[in-house]
Amino acid sequence: MRLNLTAAAIVLAASALVGCAGSTNTQQAEQQQGGVASEQVGQTEQVGQTEPEATATTSDDGGVFDAKMREYGLVDVSTLDKSIKVDLKYATTDNFVGKDMYNGLRKAYLTKETAERLVAALHDLQKVDPKYSFIIYDAARPKSVQQTMWNLVKGTPQQQYVANPSKGGAHNYGIAVDMSLTYGGEPVDMGTKFDNFTTDAHTTNELDLVKKGRISAEALKNRLLLRQALERHGFKVLDNEWWHFNSCPIEEARKNLRLLDF
Repeated sequence: MRLNLTAAAIVLAASALVGCAGSTNTQQAEQQQGGVASEQVGQTEQVGQTEPEATATTSDDGGVFDAKMREYGLVDVSTLDKSIKVDLKYATTDNFVGKDMYNGLRKAYLTKETAERLVAALHDLQKVDPKYSFIIYDAARPKSVQQTMWNLVKGTPQQQYVANPSKGGAHNYGIAVDMSLTYGGEPVDMGTKFDNFTTDAHTTNELDLVKKGRISAEALKNRLLLRQALERHGFKVLDNEWWHFNSCPIEEARKNLRLLDF
């Protein structure tokens, strides 16, 4: 039987909030300069100088990206917990731009600290009900892919959801994860699909969404359960995307981590 939300609140152990730290001194020494987009609700990114064309991708990019992720010290999340499913939506055409931008990349990479905290949150949740796990839709994202996304949405209503690559976003530092819950191996009802850029995906008006029949009470319970598990390990959800969690403020990432500049 699926767990009761009140029971989960009692059983899940609280953890102190922690920030982002570079995994090595080399990462700190080699951190990239420049600002970072906030990726907060309703904020429209400002169009900067003329953007360069995105680097061309080939069928070999999955292997190239894998190697680069490891070179930057990132961790393949599935190596820490095999129950976590990975379905990178930007490696398919099932995403808001309708384009495969990862061309072969199938693994979800995060900074070591972010990955370890994610798995710790999962293990706390599984103490209540072992049938729960996570599914990851996106994680660390190369700057070149960010550029491709920006070029596609620039000047459209979707522009507000994509960080300007000249600054970089949380995904470009390996501290952001787009994800959901699974139960018995299947994704649960969260009210909307991933990359649903309507107010139905917002996290600031969910009781009203239930009252209006926009999402179900079950979906709200599942959203709260996911947030509760992650927030106890220092993650913060975006106001306009129930699926997007940052492991620390972007300002800390900029100071301590390397921009995924490839």
